[in-house]
Amino acid sequence: MLTSSFLFAKGMTDDLERALWARGITTWELARAHQDEVADVIGGARAAKVMDGIAQATAAIAAGDAAWFKANWPDKEQWRLWQGYCPREQIALVDIETTGLTPGYDQITVIGLADGGGARVFVAGRPQPGDEPIEKFREAIKPYRLLVTFNGVNFDVPFIERSFRDHAFHFDMPHLDLLYPARALGLTGGLKDMEKALGIVRGDDIKDIRGGEAIQLWGQWRAGDANAYRRLTTYCKADCLNLAAFADAVHRRTWDKVHLPHARQVDFARLKGQQQSLFG
Repeated sequence: MLTSSFLFAKGMTDDLERALWARGITTWELARAHQDEVADVIGGARAAKVMDGIAQATAAIAAGDAAWFKANWPDKEQWRLWQGYCPREQIALVDIETTGLTPGYDQITVIGLADGGGARVFVAGRPQPGDEPIEKFREAIKPYRLLVTFNGVNFDVPFIERSFRDHAFHFDMPHLDLLYPARALGLTGGLKDMEKALGIVRGDDIKDIRGGEAIQLWGQWRAGDANAYRRLTTYCKADCLNLAAFADAVHRRTWDKVHLPHARQVDFARLKGQQQSLFG
């Protein structure tokens, strides 16, 4: 979907993007090859801006320039970055557990981080063998080029940035919050409800855990219950890992809704050959 996108270019709208797709300009490569078609659909001035945007985006992908995408990609279209923007191992799937709902008052207990290579957790206080201190998250997140959360705009990101405010920490990559494209598809409830609707399954030992119980598990761990620690960290890892399957499903369904009804495949070589034979 990334290289079928034109909305990020200055002056573009949903209707203009759909008009390009309907003309058969469905990729950046086709737009570069048939700039006359682009200009015919959206006008010469906008066409020039589209070409400039494509050139900048292509260079940013090649350079791994996440800052360019954070600054230039429309917030409501972050779902398009799930495929084609960067390798899966450079996508950070993040979820947190806390002692409550208020950043600055309540505390983060666990930060989960998953990518193409599995999941890990950063735990407040005294992490158990194999896990990491919560402070290590700041360095661990740096190599990634895309942040993916569920309701992270309102919850995870404010909590994390507030928790590390003494270090002036801020996420400097684009952020795909799956809550919004999922709701746009008509999915309702929380993450677990939406997972069930999409057929995403969790392990029997954690499938019924919700955020409130995660708070209780932290309290039980603080009281010395090692099994509570295991359930809490397993639950947090599952939240992160399941975001990948969730993002795949949301991306596929949104693509089917947004792109496929408008896209038209055109054999430009044959079409233009016919035109030349008529007028040549």
